[in-house]
Amino acid sequence: MSILGFIIISLVFLIILYLAIFFKFGYVDCESSVCLVGKTALVTGGSSGIGYQIVLSLASRGCKVIIADRIVDATIKEAIIGETDNSNIVLEYVDFASFKSIRNFVQKLKTYEEKLDILVNNVGIGKGPETPSGDGLNQTLQINYYGPFLLTHLLIDLLKNSNGGRIIFTASVASFFHNMTRDFVTSDTIQLPLFRMRDYANAKLMTVVTSDMFAEKLKRFNITCNCYHPGIVQSTFFKNTQVHLNYYSFWDLSIYFSLFLVSILFGVSPKKAAQAGINLATSKKFKNTTGIFFGKYFPNLKPLHSSDKVFCNKIWAASEQIVKLKPEELL
Repeated sequence: MSILGFIIISLVFLIILYLAIFFKFGYVDCESSVCLVGKTALVTGGSSGIGYQIVLSLASRGCKVIIADRIVDATIKEAIIGETDNSNIVLEYVDFASFKSIRNFVQKLKTYEEKLDILVNNVGIGKGPETPSGDGLNQTLQINYYGPFLLTHLLIDLLKNSNGGRIIFTASVASFFHNMTRDFVTSDTIQLPLFRMRDYANAKLMTVVTSDMFAEKLKRFNITCNCYHPGIVQSTFFKNTQVHLNYYSFWDLSIYFSLFLVSILFGVSPKKAAQAGINLATSKKFKNTTGIFFGKYFPNLKPLHSSDKVFCNKIWAASEQIVKLKPEELL
């Protein structure tokens, strides 16, 4: 390794270390004690990690909770019921790397639900397989971004039927490390820059961008939309990524192992990391709040280009084409 390479890696590690310490002591406590009896929530990726903690919190308040995940295990439901004494828990299989699976799920959901009060788009993966999905897309982007983008559109009708529906996206501070510009987005495609480790960061940037755009477009329906960053978390995120390490470049691996080490030493528990999302989903304080990127110390600081209207509109328009929204599904 060259001296320059060593210096760059050291700087990256120090930046990540600083952020880790910052977020370890800066997580948001949820002070809301609102009762959610009569409310219905949908949490994607709710079978483990942050999503599971959000499910526990909502269920403990009496909320009916639907978990949409690839992991559908009866023991998960039993554990939630055992801890919360709330039997109103539903587990539904959804593969977010498949648009067909998402559409099938929503079609089924609408046969037994008339409204949805809370939608938490939490599903995510650090690094998906290099092979394209069945829809021909990068799986990291599809699971983290395209899938939730489609799901949210398909659930608007149910959210309209709620008296003040809330949409929450789990974003990430990784979005600040994206490498996307206007040049990477055309009317119907989103090209990926080099450095595949940035796929996750780019997906989370687009999450922040479209969360803001959902917020603006849904105001007329009295539906709010916000995103939050959980910080650096002790979760299965890095474990699930390890199976794909053979596809990483040297620089990608350097960033990965820096993050992995920092998460072990300074990461917060999924329960603590979930507090910001729970706050947005339940607190009366956020009843009329929309379009924010929520965190303790910088509640609305957003990634580079996320306020560029041309860039944001291009991402939105391309995403509509990529997920193949029907005319009646457009906002």
